[in-house]
Amino acid sequence: MELTGIDEVESLTEEQVILSSALGMIAIDGRGIKMDSFSSEKGELLITGEIDGFYYYGKTDKNEKRGVFARLFK
Repeated sequence: MELTGIDEVESLTEEQVILSSALGMIAIDGRGIKMDSFSSEKGELLITGEIDGFYYYGKTDKNEKRGVFARLFK
């Protein structure tokens, strides 16, 4: 999975990645997650592994955990 607009990798385990971006926090859950590359200058992150969940925590309400699809299909 390739992501752009990433400011910082807050946490990385084989089960979860926590990222910060200009628009808020992102959590990715899965198995066997590995970071292949990260460029803080370009804001690009490449991870591999089995992805089970992708969650976005917007800056307006950091306590609300919202899935990408939930936001698309309001």
